[in-house]
Amino acid sequence: MSELSGMLWAEFRKAIRSRMPLWTSLGSLFLPIAIAFLLFVARNPEVSRKLGLVGAKANLVAYSGTDWEAYLGLFTQMVAAGEFILLVLSISWVFGREFTDGTIKDLLAVPVRRSSILLAKFILIAAWAGLLTLVIFASGFLMGALLQLPGGSVPILLEGSGRVVLTACLTTLVVLPYAFFASAGRGYLLPLGMAVLALMMANLAVVIGWGEIFPWSIPLLLAQAKEPLPQASPWIVIITGLVGMAGTWLWWMKADQSR
Repeated sequence: MSELSGMLWAEFRKAIRSRMPLWTSLGSLFLPIAIAFLLFVARNPEVSRKLGLVGAKANLVAYSGTDWEAYLGLFTQMVAAGEFILLVLSISWVFGREFTDGTIKDLLAVPVRRSSILLAKFILIAAWAGLLTLVIFASGFLMGALLQLPGGSVPILLEGSGRVVLTACLTTLVVLPYAFFASAGRGYLLPLGMAVLALMMANLAVVIGWGEIFPWSIPLLLAQAKEPLPQASPWIVIITGLVGMAGTWLWWMKADQSR
């Protein structure tokens, strides 16, 4: 246990000193602020007319309504897309920086099992995801309260909050395979490229009707769904996360780390 504790201390210390959690947390604030701004514009026709194209887009986004239910729906969709990008950046940094900084040989030379190193990194990612979700969640509700949105009944707030949290959890799971891409690619480029590819394929999967079985489409479908997703969909996401962790573990254990 002391071995894992030491690696956790090292990983959290590296993350804090780099200020990456701070920058990604600040980036996550953009999501609720952007939605709140669009709803504010949509609720004020005079402001909407002055902003021209921005006002038109705000009206389009807020077409489904400007109450708490519509706000939480838009908010959840932004979490599915925005937190995915932020977590890909985070996991790419946690695993890829060891190669770009040339510290991988030093890390593997310490008298610590590689499984402990990997577990510490995945725990850091889980804590990082929790931090981003907390920041997005708290700022989102603050923005909604400042807008004085109507329809904020307890059932609607609880249902919307539950969907936000579940979407964030599924988004975290589908990001875990990028630890393998960052390790196998020995840096940041491969995971970032695969993230772009995953977003393109996720949109295509939704269009052709395969979104419920394509892991990277499922969080966004959950955010948009008026009805529950098939029971198999969350399991597909869970299996994807476990496969990503297993693939990362096998690569760190078996791959040639001499470079």
